[in-house]
Amino acid sequence: ADVMHGAAAGGLQKILGIEIQEVNGNRDPLFDGGAPEPLPRYLSKLFKEMKSYRAANQGNLSIGLVFDGDSDRIAAVDGEGNFLSSQILIPILIEHLTTRHGFSGEVVKTISGSDLFPKVAQLYNMPIFETPIGYKYIADRMLSTQVLVGGEESGGIGYGTHIPERDALLSALYLLEAVVMSGEDLSAIYGKLQEKTGFSSVYDRIDLPLPNMEVRSRLLEQLQNYPLTEVAGQKVVDCLTIDGYKLRLADGRWLLIRFSGTEPVLRLYCEAADMQQVKQTLEWAKNWANSIA
Repeated sequence: ADVMHGAAAGGLQKILGIEIQEVNGNRDPLFDGGAPEPLPRYLSKLFKEMKSYRAANQGNLSIGLVFDGDSDRIAAVDGEGNFLSSQILIPILIEHLTTRHGFSGEVVKTISGSDLFPKVAQLYNMPIFETPIGYKYIADRMLSTQVLVGGEESGGIGYGTHIPERDALLSALYLLEAVVMSGEDLSAIYGKLQEKTGFSSVYDRIDLPLPNMEVRSRLLEQLQNYPLTEVAGQKVVDCLTIDGYKLRLADGRWLLIRFSGTEPVLRLYCEAADMQQVKQTLEWAKNWANSIA
């Protein structure tokens, strides 16, 4: 587990009572000069440890768990060394909680969550509810209705049977349980979910710095007054505006264009059938923004 010098240090070992191989387990308020974010670019030590473990323990199941600095967001690394974001982990958790624990309730996702969330929820007859980005919206929903799980693409996941807040340690325990009870690697579990739903996708996002807030205003005005009808050669068939502009395209992919509320940054999110489509769409969005800026 990579605890990133933060609050999760020693947590799993204390709860489970077994030795956990921790990376960056020493407490450090400066996080060793890095960013305590559960993202691949900060996980070089964990990737190295996982590779060494695979070489020495061929055939054994393994999982790398990643916690952010205050242990409210999570990601994972599978036994083959592949990074798994919450876009992959949340569908696994939906299935695990419904089939093995018998829990039920609404699946709450933010607008940037994967299309696989509702497809897995539908598979197990669970309702879906979509919110703007920000865990506070998920928490509000938890306080007003029965929720199975609520999660966001940045790694924050919470549970209706727990508290209306993110808890990465609890998510880690559920993921460990899913691996042990299934006897399968996380990616194998995810692959079976893709087969069951008939849906597979790839996701990525980029943050595009803008020169100033004036450019931000100009881009927003463009979106409001001249709605996009085509993106990357695909017709726009739907536009959701509960938080930014989520454009659904004719071939099923989507692009979310969203502005930071505090700084001149344009956030671009995309899910599509393959990485080539994702890169093509995000590049189109960057070029569109730069042409107006």
